[in-house]
Amino acid sequence: MATINATINITTDITSYPIAISKTMEMKKAGTNIGLDETLGLRTKKFNSTTAAEIATLGDLTNDGAHKVYIRNASTNKSNFFYVSYHATDATATDAETIGKLYGGDWMLMPYNGSTDINVASSTTEVQYLEYMIFADGVVAAAG
Repeated sequence: MATINATINITTDITSYPIAISKTMEMKKAGTNIGLDETLGLRTKKFNSTTAAEIATLGDLTNDGAHKVYIRNASTNKSNFFYVSYHATDATATDAETIGKLYGGDWMLMPYNGSTDINVASSTTEVQYLEYMIFADGVVAAAG
């Protein structure tokens, strides 16, 4: 059986004493001890406009699952970023619920239940690259 682990290490000296956090998570199916065993593959997308793109689409994955979404701004320019949102139509969408911004080199790993679209939109028309992968708790047959 497949095993997918995610590990994060955080160290800082911004306080009067050093802080070190190291956590590992084994990705499991919702409500079980069974590991996730499907992905939609590691993908890289080139952006050169502020038009949003769906990276997770409602209906591709089972609803109410314990999916995980990895997203990384693969660009090196620290002044440009990607908006990460639910339902964004462009970088200034009024219908979007923005999760956050990923600047050059930033990344995130977040839980996803499969019940809405996840969209990204570039803040600029300069070329930027986004890397992303979905670890799935279940893929709808037509999507996989």
